[in-house]
Amino acid sequence: MMKNKLLPNCLFGLILLLSSLHGSSQQTLKNKYWDVQINENGELKSLAQFDQQTWLKIPVQEQNHKGFSFYYVENNGNIKKGKPIILIHKSNNIYEGKINEVMLSLKYELRGDNLVVTATAENKGNLPFAPQTLGLKMGVSNYMVNYPQWNSIYFPTMLRCEKTHFTGYLQTPEGNTLAVASPNAIASYSLDYNSGGHRIYTFNLDLINTEPLPKRHAKELSSLAPGEKKNWTIYLKKTNINNLAKTLYTLTNAPSFDIPVTALTEGEDFKFTIYGNKLNLSVQTPDGKTLPVVFKNIAENKYAVKYVANHGPGVYTFEAKNTSGKITQAKISVLKPMSWYMKQARLAVLKDTQKASWNCENWYGLYTSYLAEQYFPDAALNRAANERFNIVMPLMYDTAHNWKPIKNASRIQNHTTTIGILVDKYLAEKNIKDLETARYLTDWIIQNAQTPDGAYRNGKIHYTSVIYIAKSIMELMEVEKTLSHDNNEWAKAYERHYNSVKRAIDQLTLGFAGIDTEGELTFEDGMISCSALQIAQFALLQKDEKAKNFYIQKAKTYLDAHECLQQLFINDSRMRSGTMRFWEAQYDVLIGANLMSSPHGWSAWATYANYYLYLLTGEEKYLVRTINALGSGMQLVDFKTGELNWAFAADPYINSIQAEDYPGTGPNIYHNNQFSPYAIKNKPIVVGEQYIPMIAEKFNANSSDNDVHEQFKCMEEVALTSAYIMERKDGSLINYNCKVSRKGNTLTIEPNEKIISKIHFNLTKNTEVKVLWAGNKTKVDKVSKGMSWLKR
Repeated sequence: MMKNKLLPNCLFGLILLLSSLHGSSQQTLKNKYWDVQINENGELKSLAQFDQQTWLKIPVQEQNHKGFSFYYVENNGNIKKGKPIILIHKSNNIYEGKINEVMLSLKYELRGDNLVVTATAENKGNLPFAPQTLGLKMGVSNYMVNYPQWNSIYFPTMLRCEKTHFTGYLQTPEGNTLAVASPNAIASYSLDYNSGGHRIYTFNLDLINTEPLPKRHAKELSSLAPGEKKNWTIYLKKTNINNLAKTLYTLTNAPSFDIPVTALTEGEDFKFTIYGNKLNLSVQTPDGKTLPVVFKNIAENKYAVKYVANHGPGVYTFEAKNTSGKITQAKISVLKPMSWYMKQARLAVLKDTQKASWNCENWYGLYTSYLAEQYFPDAALNRAANERFNIVMPLMYDTAHNWKPIKNASRIQNHTTTIGILVDKYLAEKNIKDLETARYLTDWIIQNAQTPDGAYRNGKIHYTSVIYIAKSIMELMEVEKTLSHDNNEWAKAYERHYNSVKRAIDQLTLGFAGIDTEGELTFEDGMISCSALQIAQFALLQKDEKAKNFYIQKAKTYLDAHECLQQLFINDSRMRSGTMRFWEAQYDVLIGANLMSSPHGWSAWATYANYYLYLLTGEEKYLVRTINALGSGMQLVDFKTGELNWAFAADPYINSIQAEDYPGTGPNIYHNNQFSPYAIKNKPIVVGEQYIPMIAEKFNANSSDNDVHEQFKCMEEVALTSAYIMERKDGSLINYNCKVSRKGNTLTIEPNEKIISKIHFNLTKNTEVKVLWAGNKTKVDKVSKGMSWLKR
C-alpha cells in the first residue's frame, strides 16, 4: 500500500528532474498550487494556478512583451524603447545572459503557494553600469481586447515602490487577485502601454532606474558599481483584496498599512491597522513636524491606530519601521471645507480658458461656473462666465435660431454636456430659455442618435456610456419634473425623456457584450463606470421594488467588475479610489506618452456609481469609496496655492515631451480636432507620482484638461450641501461632512459648513437626533431605522 502511494511521487519527481536538464527546450515547474511552463530563454510560456478544483489560466504575453525577461534603456538623453536581453538556460531553472560586462540571471522556484523568481545583476566590469533603466518585464498579460476575453486578464491595479521593498496586486474583472511583492528595494516600475492606444501589454519592475524618482523610492538603485552584485526576489501569490495587507506583510516582512478612510476634515479620527512586528510609527504633518504616533497591539503582528489629524489641512505622511530596517509609508489627507474647493475651481474656469472645440472637455468648466453661482452668487464672476459662454456656444450651435448643432454633430456627448450646462445655468439664473434649449437638444439627440435597440449612438458606435448620455438627460428630467406640477408641456417632456432613458438603460442591462466606447475598445474605465452609474441613477427613480432591485443588481455587475480599475487599497490619499486611466495625457495636456492619471476628472464617474449604490443599498463599502474618491479628487486643488491641477500622475517615471502651442490657434475660434504633441514645437518633460498642472490658460489650441471639472460637478451633487451618518450593527458610526456625538439614544450633529442643508441617515434603530444647523437653528427630530434624508 505504501509503495503504491510513493510510485507516482517518484515518477513525478523524475519527470521534473529530466525536464530541468540543460538543453531542454521547455522547463516545467508544478505543484498543487502552480503550473509554470518556461521556454528556453527563461520566459513564461504558460502560467496557471489551482483554484477551487480547477486550473485557472493566467494569460501571458507571447510576442514582444514576454517575461520574465530583462530589458534595458540606455541613459543617453533619448527616449527609446527598451532593448531586450536574451537569456539561455543553464541548470536548475536558472537562465543567464549579459549586457557588456554585466552578468544577469533569473531563477524560478515554487515555494508552497508562492511562485518565486530571483533576478540577479552583477557588474564584472571596471566602470559603473548606469542605464536609464534595467528592468524586468513580468510577462503577465494586461492586454484587454474585448468581451469576454478581458474577464481573465489581470490588470495592474496597484504597483508601489517603498524604500526597502515592493508591493502590488493585479486583479481581473472577475475578481481574481494576484499579489506581486518583493522584500528587496526596486527602483521603479513601468507599464508597457500600446503607443497611442488604450491598452497595456504588461508591467515591468525596473530594478535600476535613473533619477528623478519619487522621494519614497530607494535612492541607491540608479547604478551598479564595478564588482557590485544585487539580487531581487519577486513573489506571485493568489490572494484577495480583503486579505491583501496581511499577504503583503507576509511576503515582504515589511510593515503593511490598511487604511479604510484616507481623507477627512480636520479634527476627525482616522482609524486603521498595520501588520508588522516591533514597529516604530511616526507622522510628518503638513506644517513640517515629525511626531511619534501611538498604536495598540490587537493581535499577533497586528496593530490598531487611532489618529486625530489636528495640524491643519494637507497631507500627513506616516512612516512605519521595524527592527529589520524595513520602512513603509502611507498618506492621509485633511481636507478644507467643500465650499473652498468649489470656489477655487470656479476661479480656475476663467483662468483656464473654456474653448469651442471638437470635444466637450474644452468647455466642461462651465458646469462649475453655474453650479457655484447657485450657492455663491457673484455678479462679476457670473458675468464673466456668461461672456465666455456667449463666445463658445455660437461657434458650435445655431444659437440665433434653434440651437441645432453645426459642428461635429455626431459626437453626441458634446451636446448632452451642453444640455447639462444649460440646466445648471437655468438653476443659477432662472432664465427659462436655457431650459427650453436643453429640452430642444434632448429631443434632437433622441431623434438623431437613439437607435431601435435603445442605445444612443455616434453613427453605429454605442455611445450611451461615453460621458453618460442618459445621466445628462436625467439631470434635465429632474428639473422638468419640478416644473411639470404646473405646466403640462414640461410634464409631457418629462414623460418623453423618461421613456427614452428607460430604453437606453434597459439596453445597458443586457451586459458587457452590448456596450462600446470611443477610441480603441478595451475594458475601459469610463465605459464600465458610466454604465454602472446610469443604471444606478435610473434605479433611484423607480418606485416599484422589483424593478429597483433589478437595476441595482445590473449596476453592481458593472461596478464589481470595475474594481480592478479602481485604487481601492493603495494607502495614499492622493490617489485612493481614483480610477485607472492612461491615454488621456496625450490629449488633455499634450504629453507625448501614456501615463496613469489617477485621479482624473473622469474618475468621478465611479464616484457617482458608488454614491448611487450607497443610496440604494446602504452598504458601507459604497459610502467609504465615495468619501475616499471625493477626497482624492478635491486634492487636485493645491492646498496652499489654490491652483487647480489637471490630474495626478501615478507612474513613478515618465520620460517624454510636452507640446508648447500650435500656430494659428486662439481662444475664440473653433478647434476641429485633437493635436499630436509631436507635430509642433515641444519640450522634454519627466514626471512621476505628482500633480500635472493645467495647460488651457497658455495653450490656445485644443486641450482637454478642463475635464477635471467633473470632480467638482460630482462633489456638488454628493457633498457640497449634504452630510452622511451611517450606523454599523455594533453601534459605531461613520460620519462624513459633519461632527457627531452620542448620548444615550440621541445623536448630536453639527454640519461642517453653513451651506449644508440636508443629512442622510442610515441607522440600525429609531433614533432621536439633535442637529445644530447654521444660524443657531437647533432642531430635534426622530429619525426612523433605515435610510432617510433630514432637511433643514
